[in-house]
Amino acid sequence: MPGDKETELSDANLLGESSFDTFWGGGGLKVLMKLVDRQPEMLPSVTIKTDTNKSITIEQFLTEIKGLKIRY
Repeated sequence: MPGDKETELSDANLLGESSFDTFWGGGGLKVLMKLVDRQPEMLPSVTIKTDTNKSITIEQFLTEIKGLKIRY
């Protein structure tokens, strides 16, 4: 989100991890779902970083996890 410093991010910002055909959601996934429901106008301000520090869009993230079971 705007104003968040990468050095101050915590596990609450982690969207999750994928393994064994499952995406294991973290606290960040819950926050993202709340944004979708309660403040969708904020979604364009969201930046998603991969484990290799690559920036991707929410649409790219959802495409990547589309075929996985979601658990959290």
